[in-house]
Amino acid sequence: MYQMMNEFGTPYSEVEDSMRPKGIGHRHIDKELAVSGMESQILPLVFAGAGAAIGGAVAGTAAGALVGASIGSALGGGMSQANAARKQAEQANAATDRQYYYDTAAWQMKKEQLRSDREHAVLELETRAENEQTVNEYRDALNLQKYNYDVQIRANEQESLDKQFEKSNEIYNVQMDYNAMAEQSAMDQEYHKLEEIKAEARFDDEEIRLQALMDEGKLRALGQSGNTLDQQVHGVWLKAGKRIAAINASVESAGRASRSIIKEIGLDKDTADLQAFASKMLDPGVLPDVIEPIALPYTEWVMPRALEEYDFGPAPVQGAYYDPGAAAGRAWGSTISSIAGMIPSYGKMLDII
Repeated sequence: MYQMMNEFGTPYSEVEDSMRPKGIGHRHIDKELAVSGMESQILPLVFAGAGAAIGGAVAGTAAGALVGASIGSALGGGMSQANAARKQAEQANAATDRQYYYDTAAWQMKKEQLRSDREHAVLELETRAENEQTVNEYRDALNLQKYNYDVQIRANEQESLDKQFEKSNEIYNVQMDYNAMAEQSAMDQEYHKLEEIKAEARFDDEEIRLQALMDEGKLRALGQSGNTLDQQVHGVWLKAGKRIAAINASVESAGRASRSIIKEIGLDKDTADLQAFASKMLDPGVLPDVIEPIALPYTEWVMPRALEEYDFGPAPVQGAYYDPGAAAGRAWGSTISSIAGMIPSYGKMLDII
């Protein structure tokens, strides 16, 4: 029994056989080819024997047998040519089936590849969009956290600056009051010293005058008169006047020194006031607000369009088939024409014999 084996070494089932392409390797065609091979080897011998028998029966001579053998040989050759033509047509049809099977499989694989590529592209874009969303959400959270932290820092800095400014004003006011008190105290001390000098000068002046009066009284008590007495009295008062003038000059000098010192005290107070003002902190005002973070933008992803039928291209078209019977018929036609051309020649040869 004729059977074809698959790649596992077991005979093809009817289902497997129906799915295989029609060509070489199909069990019915292979069986026909095997049978035609046997025919190509056996039938020429049969035709040759039959032709010889016919020729011998017709002519009854060796020449008749020769004619019959030639016709039988021609018939056998025609059979071989017909079988070869049929086999060639069947092989061409099998090649057409294999090509169609390959083209169809490749077309289907190309369709699957296009679908897979699109699905992969969509998955890749979706993954990139998800990753971008994750990164943006993380960055937005960091920006918000930094914003809240900066707001706290700004509030603390504003509070600290306000307190520093308030304390600076307090220190400035205290320093100004102290400078005024120090100035007044220094001026009071200087005025007090000057008054003491003036009081001492007045005391010395009175003492000098009193001593001059006492000296004048002593001179007058001596009973003197005239120019001599006047000269002596004048000398006493001249001496007293010099001492009083010296005291007045000393008081005047002390007054000038006191006024100079008081002026210097005023200048020192102004210098201290300027230093206090220079050390005073400027009004910090209101610090600028922290800028609120802006949400990160998102990319607008465009997904690949859906596949259409025209993306796959036209389906493969099966090639044309050759008719094995027609191919064999053409071979038989040529053989019959050849035999027909041989018969007149063989007839003349038999007539001669």
